[in-house]
Amino acid sequence: MHPLARTVRAVPLALALALAACNGGTKKSCPAGQTDCGGTCVDLQSSTIHCGACLHACAAGAACTAGACACPAGQIPCAGRCVDPATDAANCGACGHACGPGTCAGGACACAAGATACPGAKPECVDLQVNPAHCGACDVACGQPAPDCAAGSCTCSPPRTACGAVCTDLRIDATNCGACGTVCPLTNDVCLGGACQCPDALPDVCPVTGSPQTCVSLALDERNCGTCGHACAAGQTCVDGTCACPAGKVVCGTGSAAVCTDLLTDAANCGTCGTACAPGTACTGGRCLCPAGAPLACGGACCPGTGCCESGTACQTPHENGFGQTYYDCGALDEHTQAQAVLAALAWSATGTTYDGNTVCGTFCLCRETGTQAAVWCYAGSPMKGLATVSNVGSCAIAACPFAGGVAWH
Repeated sequence: MHPLARTVRAVPLALALALAACNGGTKKSCPAGQTDCGGTCVDLQSSTIHCGACLHACAAGAACTAGACACPAGQIPCAGRCVDPATDAANCGACGHACGPGTCAGGACACAAGATACPGAKPECVDLQVNPAHCGACDVACGQPAPDCAAGSCTCSPPRTACGAVCTDLRIDATNCGACGTVCPLTNDVCLGGACQCPDALPDVCPVTGSPQTCVSLALDERNCGTCGHACAAGQTCVDGTCACPAGKVVCGTGSAAVCTDLLTDAANCGTCGTACAPGTACTGGRCLCPAGAPLACGGACCPGTGCCESGTACQTPHENGFGQTYYDCGALDEHTQAQAVLAALAWSATGTTYDGNTVCGTFCLCRETGTQAAVWCYAGSPMKGLATVSNVGSCAIAACPFAGGVAWH
């Protein structure tokens, strides 16, 4: 190995070691004339790695004198190393000025036999017989349709052929396939060996409305699955020429409306294709169900309560029992029937004993006792109709009657 190459490689290694020491070192006290650079005491006046300042490295081959990098006499710094511009063919006369085929003597390029010096060319020495930027003479550049240089003349070299304004390969050019001007007719075919053909991945040909025919794969194309024009439904994929929905889904609908769907969850196709759930319901397990809190489906609507009215076509009416609870039946509000009084009492307390028609409040009042409280509802026929009261007593026998101080129930 050349000594200079060893020096060039040594500088980055030394820098890496110095940086590692800098990252993990601690400040230390150095002798007079030296400086701590990453935990190492160095002389900034002479160190080629720390010349004038820590980590200020000199170019390969340069020396550090009085804190300044300097190449040996006759050399200059260039691309991280010292070079001799008088003899270096890659940096002849100046850094980066390459001679090419030739030598450097006295800082000037001497071109080899067959090469010509072209001022400004990079490299300076060029072969005018083959160089497309200097073909036959300096600065004579070749371009389309003759981009190549052969025997000092611009030409379109084989296997390419000049076709109009371009130099092209008739074996692979889809706009000049086999002969100049022969355009491959399909939208995505290719030119191979001078012949138009569909690529291996798209071996079939199908017509396209308003466009040239196109290359497709009847085994995989969702618009032409199995046969030309056979489109798969939305969500389907074409597998081996057959349209298929993902696992767990089926096709519902026809033509452009066909779609892959899950009959267990699709509210428009619940359980079977075309079975739509009523507004407010959801398809769960292939059945249209009402949400929690409104478990009944009456006449296409989700209803709270205990049943449906009008032969299953209407929801029950919600009633307030006067004490914050709600009961449901098919009667109107404020009818205050005896049956409604029973439901109001049951909504107030699911446990207890009910006394009806022969209470301390009269024939047309109902009382329900729980052992700690007793509540009274008076219905149609009573002068206290539509009023209710609750007492903190354990028996209906001593319960208070609503009279004018009762609360309204509906």
